[in-house]
Amino acid sequence: MYISMVFKMKKLIKTLTIIFIVTLITCSTFSVNAAVVGVSHTSSDASVQVTENDEDETLPPSYSSLDLGYCTDVKFQIGNICWAYASISSFETALLKNNAFKSALSTDELDKWGTMREDGTGWKRGPREAGYTEIPIGYFMSWGGPVSEDGESAGFGTTSLAYIDRSDRNAIKKFIMKNGAVTANLNTYSRAFSKDNCSYCLTDEISNISGHTVSVVGWDDNYSKKNFDGNYIPKEDGAWLCKNSWGPQNNSIGGYLWISYEDYYLFNDDFFGPSYAINELTELSENRNLYQNEIYGATYEFNYIDNQDMYYCNVFDFSENGNVLEKVIFESTSIGADYNIYYAPIEENGVPVQKTQRWQKLGGGTVDFKGYLCCDVDNKVLSQSKGAIVVEIDTSKINRELQEDQYLQNGVGVSEWLRNASTKEMMFSDFCKSGKSYLSYDGKFIDIKDYYKTYLNDDIGGTLVIKAITNGTFDTNIKGDADFSGEVDINDVTLIQKYLADITLNLSDDQLDNADFNGDGEINVTDVTVIQKYLAKVS
Repeated sequence: MYISMVFKMKKLIKTLTIIFIVTLITCSTFSVNAAVVGVSHTSSDASVQVTENDEDETLPPSYSSLDLGYCTDVKFQIGNICWAYASISSFETALLKNNAFKSALSTDELDKWGTMREDGTGWKRGPREAGYTEIPIGYFMSWGGPVSEDGESAGFGTTSLAYIDRSDRNAIKKFIMKNGAVTANLNTYSRAFSKDNCSYCLTDEISNISGHTVSVVGWDDNYSKKNFDGNYIPKEDGAWLCKNSWGPQNNSIGGYLWISYEDYYLFNDDFFGPSYAINELTELSENRNLYQNEIYGATYEFNYIDNQDMYYCNVFDFSENGNVLEKVIFESTSIGADYNIYYAPIEENGVPVQKTQRWQKLGGGTVDFKGYLCCDVDNKVLSQSKGAIVVEIDTSKINRELQEDQYLQNGVGVSEWLRNASTKEMMFSDFCKSGKSYLSYDGKFIDIKDYYKTYLNDDIGGTLVIKAITNGTFDTNIKGDADFSGEVDINDVTLIQKYLADITLNLSDDQLDNADFNGDGEINVTDVTVIQKYLAKVS
């Protein structure tokens, strides 16, 4: 029996489809209410990016990670966790593709991670029961795993992950060539298999829903349409090579399956949630740490506010596990929007500073794909205190070219609770705390938990999916060291002069404290003079 439970991200109401395949096939659809939660959690480490293909590279007519030796053995799944087998297999292939594979990874650990915890949080499912696409995504993006079958870390954490756009076949191929595999969902139907069980094609939408997940490891544009001799025949040649989890002997090609390009359900997130590609891996190390206020990832998209320019932020204590910021990760489906990353100091009341002049810009770019994006910030040294990582999503430029009814919604991923609206049973529960996630619009910050209570009548709340990676600790408590370079030099004099001339305003509280070299509580030209005299004596 293979089971998959999936849902599609929507605005306040979701649809949860539970798919069973036994000797009979039944399909049940439930309405699901959502809200949110966030667990404060700091994980392990990371640092060396995997190899990447030239974006302009001409795609070959065929490719196979299997033929190139990047695939581990086909497994025979135990229980209803095809999603775990496929996800772990794709991760193993990514490691093999990048010469980083050590030993087989554990599907059992992923399965356990995706079950309910003793405190009632997590996914409301038992071991080897049906699961959600979002479970392995949260597992990888929180660095909860993967681990080997002996319990050892795989040595790499995921820093970027893309949701598959089924309409962009070339993009899917590029993801496969980059890291060896993508993870995809489909609907299995006995009449769509070829007579030799090596090929599969279901060209039409049908009432029988039987969700399944595979690891897609290649393609062949010339795979003949004549090979699909089930009840559904594609119009053109071409198919994806998929690694299955039904054992190596279920067909003549060792448990693999060719699925037609024209299959209606493969990569179709309308039915099974997002299929996805691991876009970037980073090597774990002792000095590298992941700051995050949730561990389950985005179960929802926070796009409740109709505003084309929004600031979303998570607050972290950078005195705990390093303050040398290397990367910022956030989830968004606002594809095509511009984004900027900032650091904002925290007021005495715990709320991020609202004045953007006091923020430090860390980086920016464009939301090039739906999923988890990673922004490199060039090892920016932050204050050794609480601070906010702010993500600005700006859809105004792209919306200028669209009709009003087509406007791109502004959103960032959020970890929200899920309830089955029919049975009233919780399907997923996170744990949200005040003071962890904030929104800024109409000129002020509001705690996301307060927003849910005030505007959505929701007492639980949510946690934004914004994470920060640090790669060490740097002492910022050096008087005169206004630029956090580790020493007092002429660059500090220049920075303070720019600050006094209103050329540079975005200095953190710790930088301002260091700039007050004489300790009189004011930053003025006297501090510049005293530092210059200090440097003259030092030299």
